[in-house]
Amino acid sequence: MGEIIRKNAAADDIIADAQTTLTQAKARGSRWHELAEGRLGSALALHAGVEAQRKAAETTLTPLRAQIDARNDKADKTIGKVYDIVWNEIGRPAHDAALAVIFPDGIAYYAEGDTNEQPDRMDILVQLLQSGIHPKLSHATATSAAAEIMAESEALRAALEAARKPAAQLKVLGRVRTSLARVVHAELSNLKRLYKAEGFSEAEIHAVIPDRPTAKPAKKAAPTE
Repeated sequence: MGEIIRKNAAADDIIADAQTTLTQAKARGSRWHELAEGRLGSALALHAGVEAQRKAAETTLTPLRAQIDARNDKADKTIGKVYDIVWNEIGRPAHDAALAVIFPDGIAYYAEGDTNEQPDRMDILVQLLQSGIHPKLSHATATSAAAEIMAESEALRAALEAARKPAAQLKVLGRVRTSLARVVHAELSNLKRLYKAEGFSEAEIHAVIPDRPTAKPAKKAAPTE
């Protein structure tokens, strides 16, 4: 007995089997096509629309992600540069309590972690640089360093904001696509039942609906004495 594709198969594979089914049924005409169109036509049309939107969102998002990566890299390098400037000005200490307040865990606190939150962390660094907390750090150097960090923070935040909407769209459309694949799988199952009710044989049905037999588990080797 033939089998339709598994319901937990990849969404692309389920959709591909449904498209193949509709094409094969259309070629046969009459009840084959009528039943397949009734069960699969609307769901596949909806999938085509969702897929077009998903690809458009992905096309829009790809260069925006590249811009985020570039701005994030520039921000990280600027944080490292500012740390070196501050460290040099205060005499390159091996340990410094005030420096540790401005840069807890060195630059890692600001440069590592969630990129979406990095502009907020950088804004804190700006405040600390401008606070006058380090007695050896001149006002001019602190002001200049804070301005560099602020500029990079704003640039990274702008890049993240530009990508926010298309990223959200892509995420939602991906979930819709997965849900649609489940619907299509259910319709394939219903279609097979309808074909059976029409009196079509298993061989005839799976000449239209791709046969996806489940792999049988390998037999365990007999224990050796």
